[in-house]
Amino acid sequence: MIKQYLKQGWALIKQNRFYTTIYITGTALAITMTIIIAIIYHIRSANIAPEVYRDRMLLVTQASAINASEDFEYNWRMSYQTLKECYYPLQTPQLVAAGVNTLDLGYTIGDFYVGIPAGGTLHKSYIYCTDAAFLKIFRYTFLSGRPYSEEEFQSGMRTTVLSEKLAYKLFNNLNILNKTVLINDVEYTVIGVVKDVPSVLTSAYAELWIPFSSVPSIMEASGGGNIVGLLQAFILADKRADFPMIKDEIEKNINRYNTSLADWEYRMEEILTPFRVEMRSIDYSANFRDQIIKYGLIALIFLMVPAINLSGITSSRMQERLSEIGIRKAFGANRTNLIQQVLTENLLLTLLGGLVGLFLSVGIVYFMRSLLLGIRLGYEISLSFSMLFNLPVFGYTLGICLILNGISSSIPVWNAARRPIVQAINDK
Repeated sequence: MIKQYLKQGWALIKQNRFYTTIYITGTALAITMTIIIAIIYHIRSANIAPEVYRDRMLLVTQASAINASEDFEYNWRMSYQTLKECYYPLQTPQLVAAGVNTLDLGYTIGDFYVGIPAGGTLHKSYIYCTDAAFLKIFRYTFLSGRPYSEEEFQSGMRTTVLSEKLAYKLFNNLNILNKTVLINDVEYTVIGVVKDVPSVLTSAYAELWIPFSSVPSIMEASGGGNIVGLLQAFILADKRADFPMIKDEIEKNINRYNTSLADWEYRMEEILTPFRVEMRSIDYSANFRDQIIKYGLIALIFLMVPAINLSGITSSRMQERLSEIGIRKAFGANRTNLIQQVLTENLLLTLLGGLVGLFLSVGIVYFMRSLLLGIRLGYEISLSFSMLFNLPVFGYTLGICLILNGISSSIPVWNAARRPIVQAINDK
């Protein structure tokens, strides 16, 4: 019977193109707007390479130095001293890493330009100055070479890892291990090349990576009693259940650290998950819980409003088909058969609307990515195929839409099926 209902539904679609267009458009728009929100949420929260440990990572992005005697507070990132005293000694996490990106470096050092010693074009590049653990927490795909080691970091060796795109810009090939590049006129040796990172992954994105120990201005950057500086900490837990223990251990280290400070006190700002950091970048002042509720309600409204409208359209359509329903009942069709037929027809329409909505949402996200993702790197925002075409996200959204459209369709057909046979046949 389902096969027969699908054939009838397809025939009705071709016969009543106006109704079909309205229904598919309404469904497509509902799915489009919801998938857009879902894709953005997925990009900001899912484990996407190289940020494959987002679900069990904590970030310390802010630090405050308090001078009680002078009633003065200094807010920025943390200094290398604070990092060594409070975060590197942590025992509970699996890994602790640190780094400073181009946006923060711009305030103290300025832009970074990369070239080759033989001369040629200098390329303004997005750089990440990190420790050795950073290249372990974020799982970069090495096309050749290796990351710099802990020994190289501690020695302040001038080694660098390039992205595939930058390697081609400079050398026009990937066979560049042990070659030299100039970073702001300082020579660095290339020891690795990694697959390009989508720029929307802001915690891991760069075009080249160097040890921050090789940049004296980062090591020496400090303020507020040498408490604040340029560095952010990335803490990888074995499991999310370890988060409270990690925070307790950090508090103990901070208390011990503060006893060694004469006139200043270090105060850690809120420790956040990567998703909360992303949400804060959208609206710094908003409460995290309120943001989740707000965007959840927006997604629900995007689904509910078209569902209500489609219920009215279906009800009008049922009014036109009362004679057909009456004749079918006269030949023995029961309410269940009638409801199954209409729901199967609407299922076909919803699936068509879902496909249209999927491609429409992907197109909107791709062409409006700068506006929707709200990322201001100063570079082109790139998105991978898996970010845009995420089947689980589409499946969940389509499933919710099928449920809502099913409910909105079943009510009108239930009312129509309750009509007495004679009244249904004679209804105009």
